[in-house]
Amino acid sequence: MAAIPSFRKNLWPRHCLPSARELVRSIVVSSTTPLSTKDIYNLALKHAAIQLVTDESPEHNVPKKEHPTIVRGIKRQPSTRPPHPEHPVRSLQYLKRVVLPDLVNSKKVEKFCTKRTLSQAEIDHRLQTVTKAARKEQAISLATPRNTWLWRMATPPPPPKPVPTSTLSKSELLGLPRLTAADVGVGEDWSHLNKRRQRARKEKVQRDLKWMWALQAAKREATREALQLSAPAL
Repeated sequence: MAAIPSFRKNLWPRHCLPSARELVRSIVVSSTTPLSTKDIYNLALKHAAIQLVTDESPEHNVPKKEHPTIVRGIKRQPSTRPPHPEHPVRSLQYLKRVVLPDLVNSKKVEKFCTKRTLSQAEIDHRLQTVTKAARKEQAISLATPRNTWLWRMATPPPPPKPVPTSTLSKSELLGLPRLTAADVGVGEDWSHLNKRRQRARKEKVQRDLKWMWALQAAKREATREALQLSAPAL
């Protein structure tokens, strides 16, 4: 195996450490309210039961602190160390760009936008960088609800809706209506007609009933052939 160049040994791992993944996931799970990225970061740093990452940890080696070096007459500055090099969540940027996206990809957490009003402490902190002339106007603006991105446990997908079973016959599925004897007048009350019209009505209903039976037989045969043609070959 080729030796790792010395300058590569000092690079911080860009993947999500298992300890960082589990720590952040447990923080989001245990929280009763959605959390911002800074909230998660601050809670992770306060976590007392977490094992610090050291040179002996199997997950990765903590790069040793570099000192300025001179290469070909040019002074080379050391790489910037994170605020908490021995903590699994070593920096806010590492949490934001590596750990949380990893949890999103594994469908453990999700990010959503909501309206939120800043607390007075947050407003005062932001006003510290504003000039006195613009502070009053800025304070009114900060007091209004604003869009805020928060983190929460991923919502499980809804169960698939059951496919409704059709009560239609094969003929109706092909667009053929279902006909009954009542559709041609069988069972109707003809008492209001005289005897001659009653006999004529009865003969007409019998003709229509025979025609309907013949039509339905022809349609059933056509339906059977159409279903045979559409059936996949074995």
